[in-house]
Amino acid sequence: MRHAAGGDVSPRNIALVDYMLDTFIENRTWLEKHPVLLSSMVYNYLRLIEDHSAPQFTMLRQKETSFVVGLLRDRFSDCMVIGRDLVRLLQNVARIPEIELLWRDILNNPKSLCPSFTGVLQLLQARTSRRFLQGRLTPEMERKVVFLTSHVRFGQHKRYQDWFQKQYLATPESQTLRIDLIRFIVGVIHPTNELLCSDIIPRWAIIGWLLTSCTSNVAAANAKLALFYDWLFFDTERDNIMNIEPAILVMHHSMRSHPVVTATLLDFLCRIIPNFYPPLSDKVRQGIYASLRHIMEKRVLSTLYTLFDHNRLDKELRVMVRETFQEFCYPHPSLEGVKLEDSKEEM
Repeated sequence: MRHAAGGDVSPRNIALVDYMLDTFIENRTWLEKHPVLLSSMVYNYLRLIEDHSAPQFTMLRQKETSFVVGLLRDRFSDCMVIGRDLVRLLQNVARIPEIELLWRDILNNPKSLCPSFTGVLQLLQARTSRRFLQGRLTPEMERKVVFLTSHVRFGQHKRYQDWFQKQYLATPESQTLRIDLIRFIVGVIHPTNELLCSDIIPRWAIIGWLLTSCTSNVAAANAKLALFYDWLFFDTERDNIMNIEPAILVMHHSMRSHPVVTATLLDFLCRIIPNFYPPLSDKVRQGIYASLRHIMEKRVLSTLYTLFDHNRLDKELRVMVRETFQEFCYPHPSLEGVKLEDSKEEM
């Protein structure tokens, strides 16, 4: 399944996606006896449905949707292991009628899907396993991303990014692949302390490049959500500091050379609290606050004052940040101009 690439609607890739789907449909009884494979299949095809919105893929998309929704309804207990990224993928295709009906049951009648399923919060509080995030990159893509994050020195990385862009990110359809890459880097690429202290290109710089190279507003919004997704329901007992570290460092290091990146991410972080899912806005606020406290406890940043109240942010945004994150904002306007420390700045 990993060879069925996301963000790729070339005839060869579409033929592979269609062939594998037919194989799973014909062997559904066998598939249901292998819950690990079944959950991976649901995750992968739920993600691929998003790529097949063009009219020429109508039949394929309908076949994908019918099969995935059928498995989710009949084997929801096997699919719950996917965790919070199941919700993210369902949100991306929620306007498809069959998925909209499934959404209603998830939100309003969860036990109709599985007796042990208590609601969407149960999924959102469960961190998605690396194997699902890894499964959305082809083996070749994964090798190149791992090489980039473990062998390429900061400052010598742009040619490698250009090669990767040319091979995988050059088409309009490839916008969705950026989200897969961000989730992979956040959730799977966890550098050792030795790498973190080296001159190898850091994760935040690669993510910054992926964010700034988005040309679609929808893809840009989804990329920001992918970056912050583990913040929303973060719990120190269940989640990992490495999943939330890249986002804060993208904002921190971008302030000097790319302040617009920092501003758009801070704006997104403020607005996601009331808008992600209004009935759970208090939970989202708690998760983001827990993330910020953990970031300071682990000394990823020693303070958030200079980031949240920086004079490069416009006044309206600074007011919104102060109102949203009062606990973390410096109370004295006289110190608004404190500069962020100089370090690796360029993406």
